[in-house]
Amino acid sequence: MVSHDNRPKTFLGRLSQASRAVRTCFDAELKDLDLTLARGRLMLHLIRAEHTVTQSELSEVLEVEHPTVVRLLDGLEQSGHVERQPLPGDRRAKAVVLTDEGRAVGQRVLRMTDTMSDILLEGVDPADLAVTERVLQTLSDNLSRFAAARADQTPTS
Repeated sequence: MVSHDNRPKTFLGRLSQASRAVRTCFDAELKDLDLTLARGRLMLHLIRAEHTVTQSELSEVLEVEHPTVVRLLDGLEQSGHVERQPLPGDRRAKAVVLTDEGRAVGQRVLRMTDTMSDILLEGVDPADLAVTERVLQTLSDNLSRFAAARADQTPTS
C-alpha cells in the first residue's frame, strides 16, 4: 500500500460534507415537486434511460433492496407517475414505465439537476473539473476493489 503522508487529513471529511450538501440541496428542490430524494433519484434514472428499466435494475442502480424499490414504485404508481408492466418472456420481471405525467415530472427533475449542476460548477475551471472527475473515479474504483477484497475474506456460514 502506498503511503500518503502528505495528503490532507480533512479530505474524507470534505468529500462527505460536499456529498451531504448536494444531497440536502437536491432533496429540498425535489420537495417542490412533491418528491422524496429516493423517488427523485428513481425518476431521474427512468427519464434518462434509453432502454426498458426493470425493478431489479432500479434496485441495483439505487443501491437499495428490492422491497424498498417496490415501496417507492407503489407510491409513484399511486401518484400517477409510473406504471409497472409485465415483460414479455419473463413472468417474474416487471418493466417500469413513466406515464405522460411522470415524463413531465421527470423532465422537471432533469432540468432541476442541470440547473443545480450549473450553480455547483460555477467558477470551476474545466481542467480542474476533469482532474476531479478522474480522482473521484479512482476513489470509486479503489473502494470497489476494497469491498470485493473484503467480501472475499468474509467467512461464509
